[in-house]
Amino acid sequence: MFPLRIYATIFCVCTFGGGICLGADKPAKLQFVRFLVTVNDTWADPPGCIATIATPVVPVNKSENIMVGSCDHGPIEYTFLSPGMNNNKYTVSLTFHSSVIEDASPPTCDLSWNGTYLVPKSPVKENPDLLPSCFVQDSREGYHMTSYWFHLLDWDFE
Repeated sequence: MFPLRIYATIFCVCTFGGGICLGADKPAKLQFVRFLVTVNDTWADPPGCIATIATPVVPVNKSENIMVGSCDHGPIEYTFLSPGMNNNKYTVSLTFHSSVIEDASPPTCDLSWNGTYLVPKSPVKENPDLLPSCFVQDSREGYHMTSYWFHLLDWDFE
């Protein structure tokens, strides 16, 4: 007799109203993220302020108040897109309601990625950021620049 082998298949049932596919990739539902946030506010009186923190868990459609050392504080929030921007699988669009930025829009940026951590390609060459990241600068009163780096540190899909 021939050995029995079972292969995973995608089974679709079509109806007049549409189709149901079992085993097909369904869109991922993001549960939460954690960010690595760095603020460089060195324009102020020397020595200024530079600090980096890992945020607590920030659930989807919620905001979380964060303290970035003694440099800045305020709520951070985000939206999630799937499919993401620029041919990426996912995008998190974040807004940090900075206490430093008073007369301009709050720092915002997009972090796009494929849903996994990146792996270094070479142990001897400089590698790009292994975490999805974005950088933005904003000003207070139009000329004091504060710099923000946001990295996607951790996430969980349902």
